[in-house]
Amino acid sequence: MSLGKSIRRTFWRGLAALLPALLTVIVLSFGLSIVYSYGGEQVNGIIITVTAWARGMDPDEVRTWYNHHWLQWVGIVVAVVGLCALAYLVGTFIGARFVRFIERSLMRMPLVKNIYPGAKQVSEFFFSERKVDFSRVVAIEFPRKGMWMAGFVTGKGFQALSRKSGQELLSVFVPFTPAPVTGYTVMVSKEDVVDLPITVDEALQYMLSAGVIMPPAERPQLLQEMHDLPADAPGKAEI
Repeated sequence: MSLGKSIRRTFWRGLAALLPALLTVIVLSFGLSIVYSYGGEQVNGIIITVTAWARGMDPDEVRTWYNHHWLQWVGIVVAVVGLCALAYLVGTFIGARFVRFIERSLMRMPLVKNIYPGAKQVSEFFFSERKVDFSRVVAIEFPRKGMWMAGFVTGKGFQALSRKSGQELLSVFVPFTPAPVTGYTVMVSKEDVVDLPITVDEALQYMLSAGVIMPPAERPQLLQEMHDLPADAPGKAEI
């Protein structure tokens, strides 16, 4: 074996071993940055303002001291704990009644009433405890022939369209990447739907990672292609 080929194989093995950890760090960093931008930063601002007011100090001076001691994480922790507490409270009877009051108020606003119902349906679709035929992961040719996308069967298509086409239609939700909470809902002939032998969690991981995290059933073949090694080669790294 040549030295160059040995170096390449060693490099790909090391990269394959490091990739899961790197992706985990990237996803966590992205999530923490969102939490900080939409919650933690505001919490830190409140803490700094209240501290400055209580001690009679200039807010900029308190902010400088706050940042110097790397206390930005306090806002993230408070934001996460507050979100968990709020979610639990909303799940109670009193919280549910309060949410319904807020919803009625939102539905009176001209622009919000056109956006909120769709956002609520998406949220209920993913988090509702009601059983939905969402355990079936499929692939369809979308948006054109020869281009395949993964999706989830959510039910049957409109009967009027099924009668018109003379075929049984299925409703398939095709998520966007890397934000699978949004996407298209298309109706496809049952004959044109290809079932994929993967779970919903595996499909979501694949979509969130833009195709980097492959389902376990696909990894041995992918690893073999990456390393250019036989499937039973000793010392083969796992991804």
